[in-house]
Amino acid sequence: MAGKVSIKDVAEMAGVSAGTVSKVLKNYPGISEQTRQRVMAVVRQTGFIPNSVASALSSKKNNRIALFIYVNDRAQQIDEINMLYILGAFDEAGKENLELITVFNGSIEKLTSEETLRYFHSLHADTVIVFGLNKNDRKFHDLAAESSMKMVVVDACLTGENITTVMIDQERGQYETAARICNEGDKVLYLRGKDDGYITDMRLRGMEALAEERHLRLTVENGGFSESRAYQIVRDHGLEYDAIVCASDLMAIGAKRALPPGSGIRISGFDGIRLMEYAADDVITCRQDFYRIGRAAVEAAARLRKGRAGEKIIVPHTVTTIHRS
Repeated sequence: MAGKVSIKDVAEMAGVSAGTVSKVLKNYPGISEQTRQRVMAVVRQTGFIPNSVASALSSKKNNRIALFIYVNDRAQQIDEINMLYILGAFDEAGKENLELITVFNGSIEKLTSEETLRYFHSLHADTVIVFGLNKNDRKFHDLAAESSMKMVVVDACLTGENITTVMIDQERGQYETAARICNEGDKVLYLRGKDDGYITDMRLRGMEALAEERHLRLTVENGGFSESRAYQIVRDHGLEYDAIVCASDLMAIGAKRALPPGSGIRISGFDGIRLMEYAADDVITCRQDFYRIGRAAVEAAARLRKGRAGEKIIVPHTVTTIHRS
């Protein structure tokens, strides 16, 4: 059904205009969370492919690269982030005259490293862009060492002759965000991300640097990027702290819900997801431009395919205050 569905079909099924569907897919402001969720539900149900994606897929040239994305079965903000990655990547692929194919983790989870390499070769893809690589995924670490494959990784610390890394300055972003709510000598709770995440380590280093500089009394807890886990931690111990710094917006939402009204405890998040505008108020966050990161990843892949050596690309971020819509 995916190839037959148009943006007008999605709009009709969601009960909105085609313009509204386009704005939701490109994360424009001014769209209610209810409308966004309704549109995204139809997109997932129908497998709708935006025009920019369809144009890239119709290419007859052998300029194919694979776009690999980890999908969490407990999808929350992941829908928004991955959709923006994909839209940015396919929009840039059209400009670069590249054909993109999207591969999800379920397609290769039972394959060995050697079988994974053969799988990508069977797709006639000599370059793969990986979103969400973790430290324990040996398949892609092995793939990175394979000379016949070029790779772009987003938010992971891998570079080499055939490997480019694309990310924001995670360490700096966490430092700057926490600095907005942490005062000299404060007692601060830091909710870090998953143990196997590269960004977990980078963001923690930024927090630790600020703690040393401002003599913070820092406690680090494993929030796992989970709203529910953050809620439990803050419900049990949150009132002991002056500020709570969260390594993701979802955890900031959970922390905000767990605190009683008027607690005066300052909270920050990380990522800048749209949900924050509906679930929390007056929360500092580090906003990432996921659409731009997707485009930058394809630009990097195109350079690798032209013989350029791997590099580290830093995409700008902004620190901002989220106000309830």
